[in-house]
Amino acid sequence: MGALRKILAFCCVVAVNQWYQSAFTGAPSGVTSARTATPLRATPVQDVQAAAAAAGTAAARKEVRLRLLSAAAATCRGQCGSDVAKEGALQLVKAMEALNPTLEPAKQQGFLEGTWRLIYASEDVTRSSPFFWGWRQMLQGVPDPSPVTRSLLGTQELSESIFAITDGIPLKTVGEATQTMVNGKMVNRVAIEVFGAGRTIMTTTSRYEASPDGSELLLTVETTQAVDNTLPFADQVVFPSESFLGENARVRVRVTYLDDDLRVFRNEKDDQVFVYIKA
Repeated sequence: MGALRKILAFCCVVAVNQWYQSAFTGAPSGVTSARTATPLRATPVQDVQAAAAAAGTAAARKEVRLRLLSAAAATCRGQCGSDVAKEGALQLVKAMEALNPTLEPAKQQGFLEGTWRLIYASEDVTRSSPFFWGWRQMLQGVPDPSPVTRSLLGTQELSESIFAITDGIPLKTVGEATQTMVNGKMVNRVAIEVFGAGRTIMTTTSRYEASPDGSELLLTVETTQAVDNTLPFADQVVFPSESFLGENARVRVRVTYLDDDLRVFRNEKDDQVFVYIKA
């Protein structure tokens, strides 16, 4: 019995010694010499810096996003409020674009496809439709021939005079504006109501493909029509936009920010901004 107690005591001493080395010297269990212990593996400094930078960018993106959503709501999608408030919202859009996490965004169908709701526009919400980009492109440089409308509206080009007239329809309310993108087709819908007259959803269908460098979508406007219409001055006829606009039916839009639920478009010709969130 005395010999057995000595053996057990020796085993306990060895076990305690191994635990001490493992806990305080970094040596793995079973190694009795500090000189043969494997040192703890350090994380490379550049990996730590990259992780910190990524975390910082993600935090910045989240902060700017929250501020942008707030500014978009406060300015009625960019359609109301002071010039200072609108400019503040536009600066937040630019900050969001600087934090774009997606390379070649126009090629990222997994992110692009789905239904998107417009939350901010730097011009009238109705002109989120590519039909108006083609229209403006077709009339670019064409002067308004009427001195009356030029004087009353403060415009020079015919396209801007026409837009000013349609934007100024009395008692007009622009409702929800959406884009649905699926299988190379994009459908723009803008709800319009004129108090006492009726309502309609102006719908434009375009086909699209990515530019070679993945930064732009190349759009071809196909048709435009009024859907669910009760307005007396609109009808259900499908307008052949592609035939009417000709070469101007082809327009380009830059995808300047894209993630799984936020997107920023800028049309090529006049750099107007349209911000969408996934519906």
